[in-house]
Amino acid sequence: MKRKVVFLFVLVFAVSSCFASYDMFEDNLSFDWYAAESLFPSSALNPFSSTSTLNILHLIEGQPRSILYTDNGEYTSVPFYSGTSYADETLYAQLKTGVNIGLLRLSFFDMVESEVGFQGALNSVFQGFGGAKNLGFDGIFFFGLHVRFFNTVTFRTGYQHYSGHYGDETLLNITGQTEDPVEYVRDNDILFGVSVQPVSFLRLYADANLPLPKTWMAPAIHIPFWVLKPSSGESLLEVESGKEGIAVTEFADSYKAWIIDFGMEVRLPVRNLGSLLLGADVVANQDGQTLHQVGGYDEDNPWEFEYTLGAGLEFDQSIGLGATRLMLCYHDGRFPLLNFFYQRTKYLSVGFSISQ
Repeated sequence: MKRKVVFLFVLVFAVSSCFASYDMFEDNLSFDWYAAESLFPSSALNPFSSTSTLNILHLIEGQPRSILYTDNGEYTSVPFYSGTSYADETLYAQLKTGVNIGLLRLSFFDMVESEVGFQGALNSVFQGFGGAKNLGFDGIFFFGLHVRFFNTVTFRTGYQHYSGHYGDETLLNITGQTEDPVEYVRDNDILFGVSVQPVSFLRLYADANLPLPKTWMAPAIHIPFWVLKPSSGESLLEVESGKEGIAVTEFADSYKAWIIDFGMEVRLPVRNLGSLLLGADVVANQDGQTLHQVGGYDEDNPWEFEYTLGAGLEFDQSIGLGATRLMLCYHDGRFPLLNFFYQRTKYLSVGFSISQ
């Protein structure tokens, strides 16, 4: 019995210590094991940000109706609907669970703060019709270092992961295919980001990420020539091109498969409610130079840009749920599932989101 009491005491002490904060050197230096709100805020508008979201999407154009497969050395779109079934349907639901936390936070005066940051999300989209079937889901996370100066400028760097997965209910509608479909994977990117809040109501941010020299990527047409297969050191471009049965793309030295995201958020106080949130988010994808087709790459092709504009209410955080928002957004870019990178779409969305 005595051992059980001692064990419970140690367990309670250990758990409570993880959520405790310590002030040192006359409160000039403090340490926290855990912070529910990280130093680097999540984007309120990017479809793949680490927010918990329920959005209703109304497609204006660009309904996803097919999945990419390889056939005779080319990418081929294979429909998962029969004929024109559901062609006039426009409603979809995006469901995303996200987290954005800080670990091992160290603060010096009010001048410098640093922490280990973790942001992650599980993103999914369902039909708003025909049995509400799942189109797919994505795994997204960032793990790295956050450093903030004078409560104004925050930098981050670390590993960024993207992986797309088709929904089983959607794949069951595909007939006559024995090979795996083309999927979107960026297993380990290196990411650099900055967030600047020069005044209380304005935040500007930018992220840039590119593949590590040794990592997994797909599809083959997106892989820079210098990326190596982690397990063997072979050219990943050649390995994946052979696996997909397509010709190896001849990339120029300028092609790095950059993803650059930048945006702004304006918060205007609304009395007894919270804030009016206005924002814009822009993503530039260098892999758009490939046109997402075998033989489509040209150094002179433009990058693919995505645009999201939004307005809404961000409610007071006194209820303890973080930043809770009701947002109306317009998106012109890729469909919000990684594996549908080739599907350009436009939609309006309305929904709730919660972020730290």
